Amino acid sequence: MSKFEHDGIELGQIHKKNNDKKFYCHFTGFLEGIAASGYLEAGEENPLLAECKEFVRRVSDNDAEDIIQDFDADLLDHSVISDAADFRLKEIDSNCVNSSTNRFLGFCRGVVCDGVITLAEAELIKARIENDPNLETLVGVRQILVTCLDALEDGIISDAESLEICNAIGEIVGDNYGDTGLAQTFGTVNYQETQIGDILTDLQGKTIVLTGSFHTKPRSKLEQELAGFGAKMATSVSGTTDILIVGGEASRDWIEINRGTKIRKAQELRLKSKKPDLVSEGQLRTLIAKSTL
Repeated sequence: MSKFEHDGIELGQIHKKNNDKKFYCHFTGFLEGIAASGYLEAGEENPLLAECKEFVRRVSDNDAEDIIQDFDADLLDHSVISDAADFRLKEIDSNCVNSSTNRFLGFCRGVVCDGVITLAEAELIKARIENDPNLETLVGVRQILVTCLDALEDGIISDAESLEICNAIGEIVGDNYGDTGLAQTFGTVNYQETQIGDILTDLQGKTIVLTGSFHTKPRSKLEQELAGFGAKMATSVSGTTDILIVGGEASRDWIEINRGTKIRKAQELRLKSKKPDLVSEGQLRTLIAKSTL
């Protein structure tokens, strides 16, 4: 059996149906998140347009194109976003766990895109999690619920509580537009990165797995470099994995919009054993460059 190139054309054709569904659900949730406060907030227009443009560029989505055109024609308002989300929901299987997950992740990204959580948004986040038991099985979602419950206790969302909810959401969806000024549709989930001291010794004998989309192509070249430092390369995350190296961009074929099964498994394992360590492609490239000086 031939080995398909990671993120290559052949794999893209195999995964196209699932990827189309994933992106559709994510963008639907994102629109729901934008509409969650009951009005189009001033800080939501720029991140909404940035996400729409990125979505059109990467995926091609008619609703995203229509939103851009409505903005250019000064016709964009809350009803446009809400109606588009409602229409798209008719095409989503509410019994599909993956669809519900990606829709929720999109919803969270829409809610947090302006860096502010309103009372209405916190209430909807709480309701979404409580009404879908599958969501609480995802690492980080329970913490989002707890922060929302704490904030809603007195019926007022303070600035500190808003920030706490934003930070909790950021742990599962990654940075938001308010943090970076960039569309984050294809970014990777936030994670606690381990700093490697000396690549010439710290990788020796370690079992390493790669995930995500890397600047080094083909990815086999990076695997060969790591093997040269004494690392043992593996294809899946398990209890014996020492380090998971995360590419700079989300993989097109991840099961979730910004987190694949390898990251999810690593996060679950870390709750029990503090392993594996997660290391970014950026740190790795810096260390490799220094080692050749």
